[in-house]
Amino acid sequence: MGYATLRARTLACAACAVALGGGPAPVLAQSAIWDATLQNTSWYVPTAQLLAYASPKTGFSNPIPIGDQTLWSIGTATNGSFTGTSVAQLKLGSVLLTDTSTFQGFVTNAGQITMLFTPISGGAVTVGLGHMRSINGVTEMEMQMITGDSLLVTHWAYMLPYNPATFTPPAPQPIPANSVPQWAWTSGTPWRIVSPAIFGTSTPGRFVITNYQNGYFWGAGVAPAGSGGGTFTLLGSVTSEGNILFNTLSRGTLTSLYGAASGDASGSQMIVSTYDLTGNLTGGLATMSLVQPYAQTLQAQNNRVGLGAADVLYRLSTTSLGWTGSMVSGFAALDNLGGQNLSNAINQTLPVLTGAASQATYATQRAVREAVTGRLDDISGLNPGIAPERHFWMKPLGGIVRQSGLDGIPGYNASGGGIAAGADASISPRALLGGMFAYSHQSITGSDDAVPQRLAIDSYQLGLYGTYALSHGLLLDGQLDGAFNDNGESRSLTFIGNTATARYSSTTGHGGAAIRKRIPVTADLTLTPSLRLDYGEVRSAAYQESGAGGFSLNVDSQVYRELTVTAGVKSVYRLAKRLCATAEVGVGYNTLNQGLQINSAFAGGGSSFVTTGLSLSPWIYSANLGLVAAGSDKVDVGVRYGVQATSSGLLQQSGFAVFKLKL
Repeated sequence: MGYATLRARTLACAACAVALGGGPAPVLAQSAIWDATLQNTSWYVPTAQLLAYASPKTGFSNPIPIGDQTLWSIGTATNGSFTGTSVAQLKLGSVLLTDTSTFQGFVTNAGQITMLFTPISGGAVTVGLGHMRSINGVTEMEMQMITGDSLLVTHWAYMLPYNPATFTPPAPQPIPANSVPQWAWTSGTPWRIVSPAIFGTSTPGRFVITNYQNGYFWGAGVAPAGSGGGTFTLLGSVTSEGNILFNTLSRGTLTSLYGAASGDASGSQMIVSTYDLTGNLTGGLATMSLVQPYAQTLQAQNNRVGLGAADVLYRLSTTSLGWTGSMVSGFAALDNLGGQNLSNAINQTLPVLTGAASQATYATQRAVREAVTGRLDDISGLNPGIAPERHFWMKPLGGIVRQSGLDGIPGYNASGGGIAAGADASISPRALLGGMFAYSHQSITGSDDAVPQRLAIDSYQLGLYGTYALSHGLLLDGQLDGAFNDNGESRSLTFIGNTATARYSSTTGHGGAAIRKRIPVTADLTLTPSLRLDYGEVRSAAYQESGAGGFSLNVDSQVYRELTVTAGVKSVYRLAKRLCATAEVGVGYNTLNQGLQINSAFAGGGSSFVTTGLSLSPWIYSANLGLVAAGSDKVDVGVRYGVQATSSGLLQQSGFAVFKLKL
């Protein structure tokens, strides 16, 4: 097989085998065992390999399919050296170009072929590289090459022998055959490329094979950072046996390498090198390896939460974002991470707190709701009527929340505090009504140090509460409150050295009702069993991050809900005339038991993905201890400590001081 030079300089390269060492290597010795096969024979391109590709020197991104029929006439063959004439016909659309060359060929005992084509009309030599193959009892010449100047043409074929007197070879035409189906999986795959000789560094670059057709592949890539190479395009051919001709264009400069590809879609490698025109190794070795889908590594690490993001990122890395734009450095970093390190990096790309921000917001505001519940507990209900009194109360509060990780999904830790204040008064002999305001600040961080994230929440809460005496010692309580939350979030993406940040708002709504019965046990001990029903929700607005380029997130709105039934009992024991100790235990069940889930998408593009967060237990257990002292008939002070826990790893501790003034 030969290629038309179109009266232009040859920019082709030569070949190497997979097991190439470093440094120059001589052309292998020839052998006479192939002389009888070659001498005085004619060869042609079969229909299955008539397809070739041409591309301008500006880039290989969109090569043009053309037809290439090349006819060889071999004369003498002596000790593996042979000569002859090549007539190449290229069909570019309706245009037919013809070029004639003489050639000098060499074949080794192992069947490795080097052919040097010299155009009769003048021009530089083109090098063809290949192997002798025996296929279905027929000896064929498997050949690959690239030639041209302003127009670069690459072609490969299994050249077949024929008798010109009895057979007419097919005309050149770009037939999209499927003679090398085993490499079709390479379309849409990303690869690492390491070549100190080409890039001047051992840092990997990356490229993407965007298309594949009948043994041809093409795409684009980016040289390693600091190499000065920028982006490049590529066009190559690969045979059924895995021989590969790999050509790149960068800033108009062609680099051609020859070698072998091995493996399959589960793991593949290419080892190629540059050669000079005599077939000697010039030392431009390049090693390329397939980048496996990120999700496969996460599955091996039992990381389910990051699978959606991993799949989207991998698909994005195979688009133009994989070699140009703000995400290139990130993809290069992800390509070269493995195991737990890749798992951690993917988790860093997930929404803050792995989608648990709304749930964490609701959890941290329990202390404020308990402050109001505690005030209602102060209403004794000794008589069917309630004394016509007015009170002002204030409760500085603080607490910590720890939610452990579950099933490989990180949890979170929260700490903060604030102040709640309110006033209430009797509005009838049986009813009391009050209002409250609270401010709190919470700082929430992810529990996995390898995934640094933070959410800061400033909450401003207003509410109404009241109680109604149904009968002697039997009271019905009600509570309605809401909060505006100003949220600031940040995610550190250490694998690219950036931090994504955003501010967004959320609102909290809560309504609750309880019925409780005061039961005097002794003169100093009172028990108050209760049954509560609480509904709450947090609505978080959609937001857009900045600071991490294409890895910033556009996060959808989220709604978190709870509907909890709680049974409990409180005891009050009088230690002294003006001093009481309180203790309370309860168990609640969240009937909604809503899973944590949020949709988001990368700012760089791609489809949205779902992050499924913690699967929490619906059961929550609580206990509280308190001490209340009446400094006078008008002033009460006290302290209270509470703890809540679930079997799914939630541990919440809160405490507040109490100051109550009778007006």
